[in-house]
Amino acid sequence: MKRALSIVLVLVLLVSIAPMSVFAADNGYDTITGTVMFNAGHDDMETDHPCPFTYSDGYFTETAYKYRQDLAAATMAMCLAAGNVADPERYREGPANLENFFDQIGFEDFEANADFTNRPGRNTFGVGIANKEIRVNGEKYTVIAVGLRGCGYYAEWAGDLNVGLDGEHTGFAICREKALAFLQTYLAKHSEISGKIKLWCTGYSRGAAGANLLGGALDDMYLSGASVGKNVTLSPKDMYIYTFEAPMGADASKVGGRIYENIHNVINYNDLVVRVAPECMGFARYGVDHVMPSAKLDSNYSQLKDSMLKVFSTFENAGKYRIDDFKYVTVTPGATADKIISGIRGDVMTQGEFLDKFVEKLFTEVFTTRAEVYAAQDDIQELVLPLIGTYPDQWETVKQSLAVNAKENMARLISSLMKGEDSAVTVVADILLDTMREAGITEYNAQQVKEMVRPLVKMLMKLVSACPDETATLLYNIVGIMSAHYGELGMSWMLSIPADYMTSKQSGELYEPLPFTDVADNAWYRPELVYAYENGLVNGTTANTFSPNAIVTRAQVVTVLYRMAGS
Repeated sequence: MKRALSIVLVLVLLVSIAPMSVFAADNGYDTITGTVMFNAGHDDMETDHPCPFTYSDGYFTETAYKYRQDLAAATMAMCLAAGNVADPERYREGPANLENFFDQIGFEDFEANADFTNRPGRNTFGVGIANKEIRVNGEKYTVIAVGLRGCGYYAEWAGDLNVGLDGEHTGFAICREKALAFLQTYLAKHSEISGKIKLWCTGYSRGAAGANLLGGALDDMYLSGASVGKNVTLSPKDMYIYTFEAPMGADASKVGGRIYENIHNVINYNDLVVRVAPECMGFARYGVDHVMPSAKLDSNYSQLKDSMLKVFSTFENAGKYRIDDFKYVTVTPGATADKIISGIRGDVMTQGEFLDKFVEKLFTEVFTTRAEVYAAQDDIQELVLPLIGTYPDQWETVKQSLAVNAKENMARLISSLMKGEDSAVTVVADILLDTMREAGITEYNAQQVKEMVRPLVKMLMKLVSACPDETATLLYNIVGIMSAHYGELGMSWMLSIPADYMTSKQSGELYEPLPFTDVADNAWYRPELVYAYENGLVNGTTANTFSPNAIVTRAQVVTVLYRMAGS
């Protein structure tokens, strides 16, 4: 009864406060409303929860380079559904919520890769795909929908820490390769899919990083003249890539170029995850970042937040909106535990501003090189993986309780980290052991836990030495910082902000990949022309024509050579 009431409340609120464009029939296309189940939440991550959505085939009638709020909201419903079902023992049913979502909106031939139905491991990555034939201006397209698992993956979390020593993020690159391989396998298997296709792809968090890199790879394939499938053609203007809370996993030196602007990254300024892996170590995202409202960035934040909270409160698992409760903590080094915290204030900076400052210090004063991060990641994995892998049912409880216990023991913890390694190991081990016992994990004794946490303590000591105030602030606000990453908060923003909120912050004309109407998709020279156009060597005879059969003049040849020389 409670769940049914939650769904009704959300639907009623959406009709009353959401932009009309979200629900209006799109150029004669039918609109579908439904409810998807998802595994995420502020205070309850042990059961699946309902989330309403609205969908229309009409969302795909415009170029993918145009951000659409209605499509973004529908896409976020898909990415939430792409998480595993909540019960870790039901991992073989992992993609059930995603398949149900596709069924509701008329997509067929659902398939999931093996990783989606096997117990998650260090480098697994769930991928689910379905398709639907639509008509755009009378022309047939097949929409290929790709949902990438971004929550409920337990031990797979370890892959997020695999940054690698150079180039793109190694762990996220593995996600990209798995997604691309399964997409190509799917298209090869379904040979009935031919002609023009549209790609609709999304992911959340880890899944978002995979989607972002996949979008970049598909754009690069277009530039090189490669095809994603034998019998299909895919233009960048038909690649609708929407990611949510995506970490940075791309090589910053490779993300330039407007062709990637069909990748839309929706991020929360108050979320820590979107700041890692860090820019200062050469990481970035492909495409365009679209930032949700925040106190730092929006003068009318209070009004926007009020609308969001009306939706947020209807999610049965939402809990409290904690982001604006952020407090900055100052420390007096050398003081006793009862006096080491010298101040706790809420008027110093916002959570997002703090995270900017914290990440900058973390990766310039604590970890100064990528090699140091690479060396530390194994220690963190060895601490966390046994707990996730052995106790998946209790992991979310451990994570939430540990955050609460760290805040409650903040002064004692900071003081011990300043005293020395043995003192800190004892305190950290006590906190973790108490947390594990609260979750019903009793197999570890104090000595075992001390050995588990020692590598972590060494990192924390380095952190508190370099930035004591930031370390204390992180511990004090850790529950609120974690809450900024949960899916129902992002979905509440997606369902409540005005239809033009994101687009009003952008300027300039939409990018148009190879706009020449007189160049056939299968023209033998098309790959070379794409390269020349993307690199500014040719502009066409008009804005929309290339005149491929016209005679080339000497002036045109000289102009191209001049541009090739970089002049």
